[in-house]
Amino acid sequence: MIWRAKTKASSGHPPGSEIRRSEMRIPRKVSIRSYAFLHGQGRGLLRRRMKISLLQLPIQGHDFFFSNENIPLAAACLKTVAAQQNIDVQLMPRHLMSYGSDQAILEFLIDARPVLVGMSCYQWNIERSLFLARQLKRELPLCTIVLGGPEITPDNDFLLQHGDFDIGVVGEGEPVWEPLLQSFPRIPKLPGLLLKNKNGQWHFTGTNTSRVSLRLLSSPYLSGCLDPHVGKVLWLETVRGCVNRCAYCYYHKQSPRLRLFPRERILSEVRRARNHGIEEIVFLDPCFAKRPRLGTLLDRLAADKNTGGMGFHAECNAEDIDAVTAKKFSLAGFTQLEVGLQSTKAGTLRLIRRRFHPQRFLEGVKHVQKGNIKVRVDLIAGLPGDTLDDVRRSIDWVLEHEAYDFLMLYALSLLPATELHQRSRELGLSAIPNPPYFVTRSPEMDAAEICQAFQYYEERMGEDICPLEMPSALDPKAKDFSLPGGLRNVITWHTRDQIQPLSFVWGRTAYAMTICFSADVLKLPAMWVPLLRDYLEHNPFTLLSVEVPPDSFPEDLKPLWQLAEDHGHMMDRDYTVTHTPYRSFLILSRARDLIWKWPDPRESNPLELPDGQKISYRPTCLVAASEKTSFKWLVDHLAKRYSTLPEIRVWDPPENED
Repeated sequence: MIWRAKTKASSGHPPGSEIRRSEMRIPRKVSIRSYAFLHGQGRGLLRRRMKISLLQLPIQGHDFFFSNENIPLAAACLKTVAAQQNIDVQLMPRHLMSYGSDQAILEFLIDARPVLVGMSCYQWNIERSLFLARQLKRELPLCTIVLGGPEITPDNDFLLQHGDFDIGVVGEGEPVWEPLLQSFPRIPKLPGLLLKNKNGQWHFTGTNTSRVSLRLLSSPYLSGCLDPHVGKVLWLETVRGCVNRCAYCYYHKQSPRLRLFPRERILSEVRRARNHGIEEIVFLDPCFAKRPRLGTLLDRLAADKNTGGMGFHAECNAEDIDAVTAKKFSLAGFTQLEVGLQSTKAGTLRLIRRRFHPQRFLEGVKHVQKGNIKVRVDLIAGLPGDTLDDVRRSIDWVLEHEAYDFLMLYALSLLPATELHQRSRELGLSAIPNPPYFVTRSPEMDAAEICQAFQYYEERMGEDICPLEMPSALDPKAKDFSLPGGLRNVITWHTRDQIQPLSFVWGRTAYAMTICFSADVLKLPAMWVPLLRDYLEHNPFTLLSVEVPPDSFPEDLKPLWQLAEDHGHMMDRDYTVTHTPYRSFLILSRARDLIWKWPDPRESNPLELPDGQKISYRPTCLVAASEKTSFKWLVDHLAKRYSTLPEIRVWDPPENED
């Protein structure tokens, strides 16, 4: 997965349709008779006609950056398998899957009345997927809900607490998907499934060791089924499996040996992408440089290259790249390589089953950079064996050797089914029990020291490691911004008559919303608090930004902050963020070419982690301004509103590169 970071260089209802409130409150159950037919005669005919919907929810952000690259590759692979059985599987429309609010997605599914819904689950979307599954079950109780993806494992305690889905697919999906469709609605007796017993408890049917031949799989991109979901970036696989055995990673457990997609298929996909104006292809292989016959593939990519300007991105180990290979990468059109690292401490690397040869690493990086390919280096804070000083030394080593173009530091996530998760008690690791499963303690570091590692990164790099996104509705660089499908991301409440129940429009809203208040309306919380509370209760995975007049006072904002405190979101669990962990509910103002985020009152109190550790923050006002804009007046403005002036910090939002 591609994480975005600031670098040192670098509805089912159409717009205008009326949705009556009564329609939102009355459960719309699917006809029992239609489902009974599926369980009786005509099963084969109906199986070809049955409605199946697949979706993959995006990483969320106030600016929708990751929504633009939410490519449901796994779901599309399953769609091509179903097509070979003459079964039509629908991928949810892009504007809803990648941008829609919770209720917009639910309305579409309930209106479509599928007999089966499948969701691809990752750490960034598992909670929201489970919420949708629960709501969908209430409306369509006979709909079969299937979850797949790396979050679906028999040792994921967070997942197993939920009973609102029917089948969990553990490991690779295609070997299970085909027999599942063939026997539907009967659940086949197969390994690789999570199923509920008579008591409602989950049980695992055993590891599925069968693997589909990659040569027999049709390309979802060549078939065109991914086209509606692809913008300027395309994700492609050239292999499945991994030669590495990194203890923090799950990928190699899904496919323990390396299996190759046919080279001609890969080349055909690249040609089609170039002809369709794709600007970048991200190869998802976890160890691209270890691909057998890599040189031949790179030579063919170079031979097919033209002046189209399309670039490639891949992940590999720097030690695997010599001067010849680096030149082939450059000639083929690669623009960026992610080269790992994680730590420079030998003992830590042995614990996590990583290899590191300092001189070969540096040589590999220099070879790549010589070919005008940008190098991204990743480090992890919280690894077993690493102290705070060890993390600092790793950062210093990369910087002092200038062995990077982009450098990122991540908190260790204790992902389900990984070796570190399974050995966590033995290794003395504690983590947040919910996604993103950030480690909060190791024998060498506690949560406060992990936070200090991120502070040190920012001091050395001179930048915010996790900049807050600018909501699209307020971004001066996004004046012509609009969402696909006519979805709404702005509600204006400037007059009393504009204050209307949001249930009238939530079938057409986006997951990130901006509410714009006038001073008069802000003083009428009795009118709008119930409406916002109702919206957030029905759309709990909303990212909300509220624009208030710049001359507001903290007392005016109290009803909003109370709503924020009641609104929990996964985005608010990143305790390593140096300015504020509270990122799902923002209050902002604009004046004199400045945009600022008001300090969240929760920043005045320590954040208590699930294991009892407490992390302190300072009330912080983030200020976005052009380089020449002075905000001294804002300091005076805030001093009149706070007895103790909050920390004022320059806000440099991450850019949405075109």
